[in-house]
Amino acid sequence: MRQQKIKIGKRRTNAGAAQDLLWRIWGNFYARHLIMAASVVVLALLLVSLWLMIYTRHGQTFALPDFANLSLAEAQRLANEKRLRIEVIDSVFIAGRRRGAVVEQNPKPKVRVKDNRTVFLTMNAMSAKKVNAPSVTGLSLRQAKATIELQGLEVGRLLFAPDMASGNVLGQLYGGRPLRANEQLTFGSKIDLLVGKSYGSEHTALPRLKGLSLPLAKSSIIEASLNVGAVKYDESVKTLADSLEARVYAQHPAADAQTSLEVGSSVSIYLTVNTARLEE
Repeated sequence: MRQQKIKIGKRRTNAGAAQDLLWRIWGNFYARHLIMAASVVVLALLLVSLWLMIYTRHGQTFALPDFANLSLAEAQRLANEKRLRIEVIDSVFIAGRRRGAVVEQNPKPKVRVKDNRTVFLTMNAMSAKKVNAPSVTGLSLRQAKATIELQGLEVGRLLFAPDMASGNVLGQLYGGRPLRANEQLTFGSKIDLLVGKSYGSEHTALPRLKGLSLPLAKSSIIEASLNVGAVKYDESVKTLADSLEARVYAQHPAADAQTSLEVGSSVSIYLTVNTARLEE
């Protein structure tokens, strides 16, 4: 019992000494102001940290929506709903796409972002630019293709006729009629080419297209003196952005080392964004 009383007395003595020490520190002018300044700094840091957490919604991100094929007004409404900002940085004209609609965005859809992120958009122009048709008669098929594409046009169907100038362009057509040089066409229009071939049957090697994008696959087919047949997307391609990212996973006829086709034959291509399908 006596030992217990001694312990209690010691505790009270220690508590009293600590209290006296605190009062002495607080009574010191410099120490008191130093403590007050430190308290203000800690409080300010806590308030700033809280504000930043609220302002940036710390750690909260969401998948960016797909703006593809939306008009500018529709894109703005979607951006407002998702608390995003949009900025148009460029315009192009792509035939066959909705005019005045988004054709590309940066960052890409499904990228995780925070509120107030700016999404940069490329729009499809409302009106198509006019370009002059080149003269490609007499050029090789490869040269004619390069010249046409340089003007912002595309090679359409390849037609073949027996001629001594095998592999050279004999004529150019648009909409089934002869096309004059410098005739004005809409940007992205397709020019059909009449190409010479050997007398009798002429065959060409069938290119392997697996893994290529649609533009590269079309280019390979045309440069092999063949025509692009059906273009089909599988169920994994759901948006315009998917179609731009899609790669060829199959072709018909299938290609192997011995496969050759008569010039002018059609090759159909099948595209996907499913990487597992590309590895089959």
